[in-house]
Amino acid sequence: MAPPKKANSTMALDYEQLRQENIKRNKEMIASILHQKSQLAALLAPPKPTRSLSKPTTPKPPPATLRRSLRSRGLPPPLAFTDAFLGSDSWRHLVDVTCLSGERREIGDSDNEVSFGLDARVELGLKKGNVRTVGNDRIVIVRFLPLLSRSIVVSGSEQGSLGFWDAGVNGEDGEGDSDGVYVSFPHNSHVSGISVHPSSVGKIYSSCHDGDLCLMDMEKEMFDIIHTSEFSIFSLSQLPHDDNSLLLGYEGKVKSFDGRTGKIIDVWEMHEQRVNTIDVHPGNSNLVATCSADGFVRIWDLRCLGKEQPKSIKEVAHNRAVQSAYFSPNGNGLVSTSTEDTIRIWGGPHFENLSIVKHNNKAAGRLSSFRAIWGWNDSYIFIGNIQRAIDVISTENNITTPLKSEYMTNVPCRFATHPYKEGLLACAGGGKLFLWTKM
Repeated sequence: MAPPKKANSTMALDYEQLRQENIKRNKEMIASILHQKSQLAALLAPPKPTRSLSKPTTPKPPPATLRRSLRSRGLPPPLAFTDAFLGSDSWRHLVDVTCLSGERREIGDSDNEVSFGLDARVELGLKKGNVRTVGNDRIVIVRFLPLLSRSIVVSGSEQGSLGFWDAGVNGEDGEGDSDGVYVSFPHNSHVSGISVHPSSVGKIYSSCHDGDLCLMDMEKEMFDIIHTSEFSIFSLSQLPHDDNSLLLGYEGKVKSFDGRTGKIIDVWEMHEQRVNTIDVHPGNSNLVATCSADGFVRIWDLRCLGKEQPKSIKEVAHNRAVQSAYFSPNGNGLVSTSTEDTIRIWGGPHFENLSIVKHNNKAAGRLSSFRAIWGWNDSYIFIGNIQRAIDVISTENNITTPLKSEYMTNVPCRFATHPYKEGLLACAGGGKLFLWTKM
């Protein structure tokens, strides 16, 4: 009996038809999935910008803000400082003569209290080799590092640079020579303060109008912005008993800052306008003198300051803005400088005696404001003279004696005396530093 070939053929056709139907159904399913995927992608994709045939408009600039610091814009410190200065031979030399000198000065050290007898009116002179150009911008702050064995001048400029002049390096070209000068750029605006504690010479604090408080750690070769504010910092001071305690001057306010925690501890409303200087009494760290553009000089006792309305223990009003107020080295006097063309000298146990010395304090053009400072004792006061000279004021009779030199090519506006070396007087005019020495 022959096999049923027709039945087998029918089964094969049925299987092939079923397979084709499955293939068709799978294709339709895959197409449906791909279509859904494309629809989902279209929903999630950002809208394409439409092209306009009209003339594009220029976007308006963003509104001005109070802050312009690097940290507020998420930027690192300037490369000119971190790359070109840190780790360089210049930096290494500066570290060697400061941090590695073995000096650590403490308040009350016996060799800190030296009896000075120099007559600044006749014994100071300026040599040709003691002039250095630090930069093209104007120097607004001058300080000496508190070192017994070296003479290093630190300056701050209106564009944010810090200059270091190792005065032990003498160039052969004289005026304008850059030997011994190193420059860094930790700030982007007007440097308003520089402070170095005698017990921690390798740590240099600086502030600026951008509201940044910076710490330069020379031994660790580090630079850091340790505090930032949306308001300008106009002055900076450091308490003598603690190298981590600082006072910051703002628009009318003084704030205490703790370097250990990096936080503001206290805020006091002391003036109505910007606080130009803050100075701590050399013998009593609780007494602080402040001056302001509001025309007042005030002395405060930090132990008696209230949170709401602090009251000063002494107040004297000038007729115009006060640029500076500093205690004398012995703590028995205080000198203030005002744009009203006067220098006021206070004396007595309670600063009750007041002497007024007439002086031309008008800084014309691009000059910094004049600020009178004390010498190495309470006998003399130094202030700049518009005739490119230094006026030495005797506190004994209030007579002014000018110091002149052919090498003083700029008007000196800011001054500093070496804390341990009698007869070293640094002053700044424009972008130059001048070092007067005992002749």
